[in-house]
Amino acid sequence: MQTKLTFHGKAINITFSKKASLQCEKLGSNLLIEIQIYFSCLLGKRLAFYTDKEMKGTWRVDTDLFIPMLDDSQKFNDNVFIRFNTVMTKDCPVSDYAGPPPVTDFKINNQKPYVPDWLNIDFKNGEWFGEYGWLSSEAGQCNTKQVRGNSIQT
Repeated sequence: MQTKLTFHGKAINITFSKKASLQCEKLGSNLLIEIQIYFSCLLGKRLAFYTDKEMKGTWRVDTDLFIPMLDDSQKFNDNVFIRFNTVMTKDCPVSDYAGPPPVTDFKINNQKPYVPDWLNIDFKNGEWFGEYGWLSSEAGQCNTKQVRGNSIQT
């Protein structure tokens, strides 16, 4: 399954693998995939997987917080939404943080240069997985960290 969505005036080519596409059909609730540019000591690439229901390999968010997140996203299909967000830490830690402070939204006036050119989503080992990059990036580099619940995985 492929489509294009536009964030901050820039189109992203979005591809769901066959397994991910099949899993989309089985979803009983909404899934939000958030493309994060992570500002800390260094720039990082992260994908966060959010729901307001229990779902393996996702971060469960209270419904009253989840609904505004969906409102700030774009619909990929009936149950999957995609959002672009820049986040930063309040200090310069050695490791990544997930979730509520010290991670906070970091608004940039011109976000277009940070919006990636492509996003690939897969479903393997019972969990959502993805990576994103720009025209000069090669798919399969696996340098996009996955934010799941209270953990971050590479």
